[in-house]
Amino acid sequence: MKSIILLLGLVFMHPDVNNHRVDVWKTMTIAPNESITINKVKAPVTLEIKNLSDENIALVSELKIPSEILGKSEFKYRLPKKSSLKIENRNTKPVSIYLHYYSSQPIIVNNKELR
Repeated sequence: MKSIILLLGLVFMHPDVNNHRVDVWKTMTIAPNESITINKVKAPVTLEIKNLSDENIALVSELKIPSEILGKSEFKYRLPKKSSLKIENRNTKPVSIYLHYYSSQPIIVNNKELR
């Protein structure tokens, strides 16, 4: 009986790993003719990208999404599992974006994990 109570106590005290969420806000600057690549995601990701500059920013993906984010506007999208996205600055001036993502797994941006 004591072992059953101990086992049940451990089960209820163990944190649920599947409920862990990664919620990141990051302001990034993209130099002229450079890009930010969000590598294939391991879990669905809710993305919000705000273009803080007056210049347009190109979006490259295998998904059916708009091809660019207009100046001073935002883009919201649910990126499915195993998909990727490239944000390109094709302008002669640097641009700034505000990136917010929410997922159950961290994402890889330019070969670095964001948490």
